[in-house]
Amino acid sequence: MNIAFVNSTRKWGGVKTWTVDYSAELAARGHGVHVYGRQREFVDKLKGLGIPAERADFGFDYNPLAIGRFALAFRRHGIDLVVCNITKDMNTAGVAARLLRIPVIQRVGLAGDMLDHPRLAFLLKAVRPWMLCPSREVAEGVFRNLPYVPRERVKVIRNAKRPVDAIRPTGPKPLMLVSTSQVNEDKGHRFVLEALTDFEPGVFQYHVVGTGRALDGLREQYRALEERGDLVWHGFSTDVAAHLAGADVFLLPSMSEGMPNSLLEAMAAGLVPVARDVGGVKEIWPDSLAGYLMPRKAGAGEFREVLAALAAMGAAQVDELKALSLDACRIGFSLTDRVDDFEAWVGSEILS
Repeated sequence: MNIAFVNSTRKWGGVKTWTVDYSAELAARGHGVHVYGRQREFVDKLKGLGIPAERADFGFDYNPLAIGRFALAFRRHGIDLVVCNITKDMNTAGVAARLLRIPVIQRVGLAGDMLDHPRLAFLLKAVRPWMLCPSREVAEGVFRNLPYVPRERVKVIRNAKRPVDAIRPTGPKPLMLVSTSQVNEDKGHRFVLEALTDFEPGVFQYHVVGTGRALDGLREQYRALEERGDLVWHGFSTDVAAHLAGADVFLLPSMSEGMPNSLLEAMAAGLVPVARDVGGVKEIWPDSLAGYLMPRKAGAGEFREVLAALAAMGAAQVDELKALSLDACRIGFSLTDRVDDFEAWVGSEILS
């Protein structure tokens, strides 16, 4: 089949990572994949993987020029299925697909993105998309927010990754910590940074990958950590795997999540995960690492306690935790298995 993925968002997020993973796997299986995006880094990442991708101009809602351009592109490439993300994708590429009678999937990242409104109700009625959710928690949120959406048109396929062959053995101190979320207030970096101020220099080195609205304020407030070498700000990166490869512990202190791709990326890389119990995190979390799943209302004190326990461990103990994380990803969140599920769903229910 020929699939078009469309994403008009300006920042990198979990759905873009999911799109890159699925595009590469589907292309490797012989499917035709074409990706259209607004963000240059997103398009360049896909091109670097050999996947046909191009920048798209979306314009205003229901922009007839954008709709026409997408319709021409879909005809030219013989597109059988269009996968959108947010409303802007839907009211341009989704409308074009509907006019051509091409089925549309809306890949929902967060239930909060799907709040009932007359404009959204009209769009969903016009395009009639199938909805793909990364967790049961997100799907239930869609049903609560949009009770008129038929349940049979909503599918849950959990996010997944391709795991590494083996963990990276833990080296001497400092213990390497990493977060890869956007640096916004709701992502909770502040709790980790505050916890780190209570440790002696050289116990940890915290690598923050990403940009966001809270970056400048946090960098100024915790400049002392940076100056003593315990904090490194990397900014935006499309090569998250390289940052994970050098780390020991992955921190996800977010106060809101769907089914976090970043957590699965870290587990697939063999890192010890420490995360707050929000959204679909618990659907990923292995029982063997229950002690590292923080309460929903955890503050800096709770993160300090977990970090202190990790700092007190020997390298062999940390490596045992890493192995548990990697095994959990292999068993429950294999990318090849989840793409199998996607192909089966599309083939049996959407394109049949």
